[in-house]
Amino acid sequence: MLLMDVPEGEYVVFEHGPFDYEQENDSVAAKVRNAMDGFDFAGTGYEIDPSPGRVMYFYHDEKRFFKYVKPVRRT
Repeated sequence: MLLMDVPEGEYVVFEHGPFDYEQENDSVAAKVRNAMDGFDFAGTGYEIDPSPGRVMYFYHDEKRFFKYVKPVRRT
């Protein structure tokens, strides 16, 4: 586990709600991955921010959500 300060910033969140881990984990992961891969930033005014210090987060709690949080910046 790593404890760190997270710089303030803007993020895009890809999330799926509660699911049955044993039956749905792989399909939920695939759905979220497809949503991230297929997301079209054109027209949003944002892009993924790969700057040093910006961190992507992954949260996995099948009783609550499956979530990726990615840093973005204005284009």
